[in-house]
Amino acid sequence: MRRFYVPEIDGSIGVVTLVGDEHHHARNVLRLEAGEEVSVFDGRGHEFLCRIEKIGKKDARLTIIREIEPAAPESPVAIDLASVAIPGDKYDLIIQKAVELGVVSFTPLTSARCELKLKDLAKKLTRWRRIALDASKQCGRARLMEIQDPKDVKEFVTSCSNDHPRIYFSERDGGKLPEIDSPSRITAVIGPKGGWDDAELDAARDVGFALVTLGGRIMRAETAAISLTAILQHRFGDLN
Repeated sequence: MRRFYVPEIDGSIGVVTLVGDEHHHARNVLRLEAGEEVSVFDGRGHEFLCRIEKIGKKDARLTIIREIEPAAPESPVAIDLASVAIPGDKYDLIIQKAVELGVVSFTPLTSARCELKLKDLAKKLTRWRRIALDASKQCGRARLMEIQDPKDVKEFVTSCSNDHPRIYFSERDGGKLPEIDSPSRITAVIGPKGGWDDAELDAARDVGFALVTLGGRIMRAETAAISLTAILQHRFGDLN
C-alpha cells in the first residue's frame, strides 16, 4: 500500500489533506485516483488507513477509515546514534540504514580527523531529513527518526544526559560491550574513518561514556555505523 506523511494528524477530524511534495507524488508520480486506499502516518508513531476522496491541482483530500498498526513496530530501546560525518554519499547510506534499524535520533558529528566542518554539515540537513523520511516510508516505520543539528563530538558528549547508558565505540583502548539490564534508551557514538584522537577519548571517559572496542576487525566508517547499530538492536532491542 502507498504510504504518505502528514505531520500532526488529528484522527478525530476524520480528514487528511496532502499538500506539497506528498500531493505531487500522489497526483503526478503515482497518478492515484479518487476511491483508492492509501496509508498516512504522522511521524510520531500513528498511521491511518485512508480513502482518497479528491485529488486537485494543489492538494488531495482523504477520508480516514481507521487507525492501523504500522508495518514496522518501534524497538523497546530508543537508540540515539551520533556518527562522525564522512564525505560523499556514504553518509546518506548510514542515515538510511539507521532509520531501517530503528534509531530514534541521529546527530551528525565533526571531530579532529573529520574532513568536514560544522558549516558543511549544516548545509546537508535538509537532504538528510528527506532521506530519513523516504526511508521511513519504505521500511514501514510511522515514527520519523529525528536528525539533530550537527555538533563537534566533544560538545556532543558533554551535552548528553547521564540518565541512560552511553557507549563510545572506538578502534582502540576500549573494553567489551557492557551488560545492561533492559535499557529503555542508549546513546551510541561512532567515530571517523581515521579514528579518535586522544583528547576525544579522554572527553568521553571524563563524562562517563563506556569505551567499547569490538574485536579486531577493521571496518569502513559506514560499515561500522550500520553493524554496531544492528548489534545494539540485537543485544538490547527487538532484532532477534
